[in-house]
Amino acid sequence: MNKRFSESTLPLRRRIAALLFAAAGMTALAACNGSEWQELPVREGDFNVLMRSQPHYARQQLDTPSGKIPAHLYSSARPESYFAVGYSDYPLAQIVGGSPEALFAHVRDTWVKRIEGNPVRMSPVKLAGQYPGVEFSAEGKVKGAETFLDARLYLVDQRLYQVIAMGRKGEVPQGVVNRYLNSFKLIEASEGGMIHLKPPE
Repeated sequence: MNKRFSESTLPLRRRIAALLFAAAGMTALAACNGSEWQELPVREGDFNVLMRSQPHYARQQLDTPSGKIPAHLYSSARPESYFAVGYSDYPLAQIVGGSPEALFAHVRDTWVKRIEGNPVRMSPVKLAGQYPGVEFSAEGKVKGAETFLDARLYLVDQRLYQVIAMGRKGEVPQGVVNRYLNSFKLIEASEGGMIHLKPPE
């Protein structure tokens, strides 16, 4: 082998090898992150969503004008991000006598306060083409770190669903957030004492 040819091509070969090694590492990392997300079917809540493995479940009590009501929350927390989905069944009188928009605004403000932030946008959405909802974003800080909040809220008859994604800005890909929010789907209702309301025209 020509010595001059070998010496001139060695740096190029090393650069190519380094690029191939980096690409392999990124592929392995993406595969690992992808396998961490799994479907979480919650039959009691009549929904299905993608969630990171081993989510934490908590049963809480919410203060409402009609008194305390139970709320169910499934969440996954990491140092850089927090994903959560929850639901709560409101008294029929509160739903019939109020407006979805007022309920959404109250829940939105509660989440925004958690990051000491300000809403960036809020727009109406529909779940399954018929149930009212909103999606909103906010920016703030958690323990001094710049934090984003993306969320969707849905009202299905008497039940309020909350789908929440929070994280440090620049450390959570927007594609991951969108995939999580878009994964929320209703499943066949268990008819557990729910009174079904006809959505407004």
